Parts: sequence; C-alpha cells; structure tokens
Amino acid sequence: MTSSITVVRAENLSGTPLGGAMNEIRTWLDQERIQPANFKIVVGRTGLGFEISFDCEAQAQRFRRQFSSLVGWRP
Repeated sequence: MTSSITVVRAENLSGTPLGGAMNEIRTWLDQERIQPANFKIVVGRTGLGFEISFDCEAQAQRFRRQFSSLVGWRP
C-alpha cells in the first residue's frame, strides 16, 4: 500500500512574529492530536513561511480551514 502525503504551504501574513505563529500552529496540532509528517520553515518570494506535510488529506483540510489566513502561499 502506498502512503500519500499532502503538503500545505503557509505564510506568516498576520504580522505575528514567526515564533508566535509557530506556537499557535503547534498548540492547535497538539489539541487536535495531529502529528504532521514534516514541519519546516521555508523561504519564498514574500519571506519566511512554513511547509507542513500531513499523512492524511482530512488533517490537511482541517489545518487549511483553521489557518486559512496563512494558507495559499507560493514560494
């Protein structure tokens, strides 16, 4: 069986310091009992962002809904 990983790219658009945004994301992931497959900081055209990979599409969709103001960034 092949596993599928969904990658969500997000940008810190809210003006929240990078550490604050990461803490908010980590807190939500912990509360939802979601363990991302990978979580890393990336650099794009508009600055720093996040690349978060999920093993489950449903988890990625929940993340997109929760952090809709961050999602949609393209490096």
